[in-house]
Amino acid sequence: MATKKKPVAKKVVKAPTKPARQQAQRETAVKAETGLTPNEHRFVQEYLIDLNGTQAYMRVFPHVKPTSARVEACRMLAKPNVQDAIAKGKQERAQRTGISADIALEHAWGIATADAREFVEYKVGCCRYCWGTDHRYQRTVAEFQRDEAELSRQNEELIAAGKDGVKAFDEQGGTGFDLRRPPNPDCPECFGEGKGRTVFKDTSLVSPAAAALFAGVKETKDGVEIKVHSKDAALEKVFRHLGLFEKDNTQRSLLEGVPREMLKAIAERLRGAT
Repeated sequence: MATKKKPVAKKVVKAPTKPARQQAQRETAVKAETGLTPNEHRFVQEYLIDLNGTQAYMRVFPHVKPTSARVEACRMLAKPNVQDAIAKGKQERAQRTGISADIALEHAWGIATADAREFVEYKVGCCRYCWGTDHRYQRTVAEFQRDEAELSRQNEELIAAGKDGVKAFDEQGGTGFDLRRPPNPDCPECFGEGKGRTVFKDTSLVSPAAAALFAGVKETKDGVEIKVHSKDAALEKVFRHLGLFEKDNTQRSLLEGVPREMLKAIAERLRGAT
């Protein structure tokens, strides 16, 4: 007796769901319009924010570790279609904003080479005893007149009350104190080292470079704090513009691990070349 064959189950191929079809259509449209895959397109958009490949890749793929993101960003940036899209994005942004690479570079260079002493300085001048007669305490003219008038008033009150204690005014080191004068090397009080003070300048009168460096003023319980933009960050932008980040296409910051003393020396050398 012949055995009956078991019916073969037919495979049912499910049609893509509507969201999947829409996603595929969007990806196809992006590819057709930009020549990029959706992930490449997102990477280009993120990269144009700060020109940092590693950070851009991590924003597109948040789960990726920084070390892996750096490698993957390098691979992404090596693709000709990605490079073309980045160049096009930069050009379009410059046209929209009216900001050229030269203007941006000039701004960054101004910050990197600006002299912060244009709006704040620490100066050392003479102490009260440096130039006083016989190195005694020296007053300004206004202080001398005020102290003399105050002692005169006290003496008049004593006389009116019939009390003793009337005193003669002690001129001490005389008048003429000017804290802008240099210290007296023979001063027995400060020994020629003078007295230091912080001097704040009118920020409306500084040069364009110093104005670019200036980031505002913060009043705290301890006094006034001058805020400035980072010179290191400005130098990094200049280095990036000059192509110093393109070696091995690592997108690593040249400033990572560089001692601050070396950065200062670089800034001084660059300033001296201008």
